[in-house]
Amino acid sequence: MNRWIKNDRTNTIQLLALIVGLVILAYWATFSLTARDPLWFATEFEGQPSRIIVYHTGQRTELRPGQAGFEELTGAVQATLDQGFARLTSLGLSEQSLQDAYTQYVTLEVFFDQPVALRSWFDPGRTTQMLFLITGRYAEMSAVLLGDQGQYRPGAPALKTMDLIQGSLRSLGFY
Repeated sequence: MNRWIKNDRTNTIQLLALIVGLVILAYWATFSLTARDPLWFATEFEGQPSRIIVYHTGQRTELRPGQAGFEELTGAVQATLDQGFARLTSLGLSEQSLQDAYTQYVTLEVFFDQPVALRSWFDPGRTTQMLFLITGRYAEMSAVLLGDQGQYRPGAPALKTMDLIQGSLRSLGFY
């Protein structure tokens, strides 16, 4: 009799382990298909910008590799994106809101020569440019608009924090 009880207990533990394993696999597979990325859970960002534009109260400053401030802002952007996204928003900018971001507020625009891999639970699409709203309309959302070929898509992800980018912009005198 004891022999059968031990087998029942062992089979129950194995069955529970199998169920837990299948639930984890289903969770991973669901997000992998949604994000179109099997490593959606990784947050390391490795994109290297080709240029950065800082818009600050009507002024436009373009920075390229080797110029003062470029490496500092690149490091801040990379470290911020390394932390991952907090949530997905429905934010999309109208043409007027985009012009206001360029002319009235502090905004950081980052361009990449090649599409970058953004690891997340959603599909960020082809991304070769990012727009960080530092001050002004929607800045409190800590959102980054993602785009390609001069167009930004709606559904901007919210960052966990923009403190590093804001700090770098302050130290460079833009904010």
